Amino acid sequence: MERKVYSVLQINRYIKGLIEDDYILGSMWIRGEISNYKRHSSGHIYFTLKDETSSIDCVMFKEYASMMPFELYNGLKAVICGYISVYEKSGTYKLYVQIVDPEGSGELSIAFEALKNKLSEEGLFDPDYKREIEKRPQTIAVITSPTGAAVRDIIQIAGRRNPSVNVVVFPALVQGEYAADSIVDAIESVNEWGKADTIIVGRGGGSMEDLWCFNEEKVARAIFASEIPVISAVGHETDFTIADFVADMRAPTPSAAAELAVNSVEEDMEIVSSAETRLTRAYKGYMLKKRLELEVIKAKTEGLRPDKVFELKERELKEKAKTLDNLMIRFIDKKRTGFEAGLKNLEALSPLSVLKRGYSVAYHNGRILKDPACVKSGDEISLHLEKGNVYATVKGTEING
Repeated sequence: MERKVYSVLQINRYIKGLIEDDYILGSMWIRGEISNYKRHSSGHIYFTLKDETSSIDCVMFKEYASMMPFELYNGLKAVICGYISVYEKSGTYKLYVQIVDPEGSGELSIAFEALKNKLSEEGLFDPDYKREIEKRPQTIAVITSPTGAAVRDIIQIAGRRNPSVNVVVFPALVQGEYAADSIVDAIESVNEWGKADTIIVGRGGGSMEDLWCFNEEKVARAIFASEIPVISAVGHETDFTIADFVADMRAPTPSAAAELAVNSVEEDMEIVSSAETRLTRAYKGYMLKKRLELEVIKAKTEGLRPDKVFELKERELKEKAKTLDNLMIRFIDKKRTGFEAGLKNLEALSPLSVLKRGYSVAYHNGRILKDPACVKSGDEISLHLEKGNVYATVKGTEING
């Protein structure tokens, strides 16, 4: 009887046909935990699905991987739909994955944790990259919805703490499909403008879906790339987003962000007053110490006719006391004069002082309008007055000269 000899390829192909024709192996759901996860540059995803006692190699081709609404990660427990087939070249079988259904949490939570782990591994949350927020800023850029309560709270608190600080609003969508791109564009615009000391980016509270634009990777990378320090102020105190982790500082609410970003004039005055009190106390302590030293010298020289020595020491002490008195007076006068001059300059530079004299500031698309050539008939502008805003439509323009 003549032997029938097969090639390795023929055997692997035969086994592949048997497996693919099997009713169960052709389409099934398997529960397990993902490990050895790797996304190839081709777009394909490779990982191992395991349980307590066994494991199986898995591959998810690009056409299915591109439709995933979240990123897989090691440790994810999921129920997976796919089919078993043989890779003819090596004779190994794999689970070819078509659907991944996470267990125990929703897709948004899975996506949040996956992106958080990814950016953390890249170092975007590293404290070494956090920049110090300017303690006495001149200009604050606020990226948020121009009609929301958050922007009103920020402007009100900033004006109360320090009227000389200029608050510039860069309007952005903070909810919906196009919100992430809008926030990224606003961050880039502030950096191109280059006149802000600090950026506040955020919005009021909402559901996880409402706040989701602040969990998108493009927003996180724009915040990290900003050359201007960023304070993230998204939602309420219990809300945490990816933007909070990557920003230079996290504020629990937009109102708290204004408190952190703008220095208080009253607090600065208290600091100067406290320094003056400490200096006076130190001066009195020094004088008391020298008087005690003089008493010790008197006691030691009693009965030894120390008239000349005593007179010399007393004269030296009086001269030192007089010198200290003069230095103290000059120092306090200099500090008080400088502080008063600073307050006058702050008040003179305050935009509110100009507005009180009947002037107004025109804005177009969130920017101060300086040149009539920047607008045309039909454009909408806003006028900022001392007691509020006026919204108008341009009827015409005229250029001086």
